[in-house]
Amino acid sequence: MSKRFVLLLLFFVHLVTSSAILTKRRTADSKERIVKDINERRIKHAKENNIGNMPEVSYDSDLEKIALEMSKGCKFDKGNHVFVNYEDEVTAYFEALNPLQTQVVCVDLTVPCTERKVEKGFCLFGPSGEAFSKKLFKTGPLGSHCSHGTADNGLCKAGPKNGSNSQLNFWIFAVIAAFVIMSYLK
Repeated sequence: MSKRFVLLLLFFVHLVTSSAILTKRRTADSKERIVKDINERRIKHAKENNIGNMPEVSYDSDLEKIALEMSKGCKFDKGNHVFVNYEDEVTAYFEALNPLQTQVVCVDLTVPCTERKVEKGFCLFGPSGEAFSKKLFKTGPLGSHCSHGTADNGLCKAGPKNGSNSQLNFWIFAVIAAFVIMSYLK
C-alpha cells in the first residue's frame, strides 16, 4: 500500500474542499484533479497487478448531492455507495481501487461529527455499496475485460448510470424500432 498515494489523495481532497457547503466553492478544475489522481493510481495498480477490468472514475454531481445531505446533521446513511471517513486511510486506499466504483465525491466538514467519529470529512465512492475485494478483479492486461469499451487512458469506460439519459434514450429507440418493425411485418 502506498502511503504517498493516500496522503496525496487526502491533500487533494483538502485543497478542493473547505466547508460542508461545497458546490459553491469547488471548481471544475479541483474536481478534475481528484479524478485524475485516482485514475492515475488505478492505471498504475492495474498494470502492476495484471487487472483487466479497472474502470475510470468520474466526479459525480448526483453523488455530491447525497454527500452534502449526509453532512447535514451527520447522517451517514447506507446506499449505492461506500462511505469512507478521511481518517480511515486504509479503506480510502482500497476503495480508490475498487473496480465496482466509477464515481467519487469528497466533502470536508466545517463542524466535526464527533458522535459518528468523523472529524474532518469523508468521501463517497459509487455506484456500488459493495466494499473492495480482490475477488472483483479480472486478470488480464489493462482494459482487456471492459464491458463498455476502453477510455483513452486504457481504463474501462463506466457503463451508463441507471436512469441516465443515455439509458433512457436507448429504451426509447428500442421501443420505436420495435413498432416500426411490427408495422412492416403486417
